[in-house]
Amino acid sequence: RLEALRALGARARLAAPAGRAPGGGPFGALTAREREVLKLVAEGRNNREIAEALFISPKTASVHVSNILAKLNVANRTQAAALANRENL
Repeated sequence: RLEALRALGARARLAAPAGRAPGGGPFGALTAREREVLKLVAEGRNNREIAEALFISPKTASVHVSNILAKLNVANRTQAAALANRENL
């Protein structure tokens, strides 16, 4: 059934929603920006360092991290980083 829907979407030239990863998996609900932030979290960077790397405010970085934790259903940055590393993000 899912393949039929994908084929229909391809014939209609529909793409995945903008900013979202195509397909499922643990990161399917994350936006492209959240995946960028998660990669930096997995490198061990704090909110200030993430903000500097992405040219955003530390508060925005904090909001992204909070959204990532909620979407991945993990309790902290360490668990999010472990998931990212396990999934080869």
